[in-house]
Amino acid sequence: APQGAAFDRAAARWRELYSDADAVFDKEYRFDAADIVPMITYGTNPGMGMAVDAAIPADADDKALKYMGFESGETLQGKPVDYVFVGSCTNGRIEDLRLFARLVEGRRKADNITAWIVPGSKGVEAAARAEGLDRILADAGFELRQPGCSACLAMNADKIPAGKYCVSTSNRNFEGRQGPGARTMLSGIAVAAAAAVCGRIEDPRKVFEM
Repeated sequence: APQGAAFDRAAARWRELYSDADAVFDKEYRFDAADIVPMITYGTNPGMGMAVDAAIPADADDKALKYMGFESGETLQGKPVDYVFVGSCTNGRIEDLRLFARLVEGRRKADNITAWIVPGSKGVEAAARAEGLDRILADAGFELRQPGCSACLAMNADKIPAGKYCVSTSNRNFEGRQGPGARTMLSGIAVAAAAAVCGRIEDPRKVFEM
């Protein structure tokens, strides 16, 4: 079977896994997703994250801040960005592409933004095209690209230039991950969509009807 189809089947099986009804746990935690605010990273590992409307912590790592060109106490809202990357396997599922398309529908990509929208597999790409998501994206100034690692790890020509900022829905933001000197801010789909249409970091709850 094609690799993309095999990946989609494996992902579907993992989503069906759950604990037995009589399973016993040492501790149980319950979270209401509605209480979780949109997040973004400010540093050089995925753990350096904060609410998109918060300020960079006072005890943030100096080396990471120097690389990113940020300062502790600084807010990121309103900061211009250069690239937006949606994908590829981490947040390139059909659900992610549906959400991104719904948010940008009727809007336009900011002129200062280079955007790469990369499905997580050939199966996801086919589903997105069958649902017409590619046409919604095209009308908003975006292109649905072919599946691949792309800017997640700076493959082929998909590299963020040194010193440029990228809001990325991938899962790594280490120094040079998206290209030598690239500055990566990890986020979810909604924050990335807001950056793509505004050309800067914004709270998606204020940009879209969410």
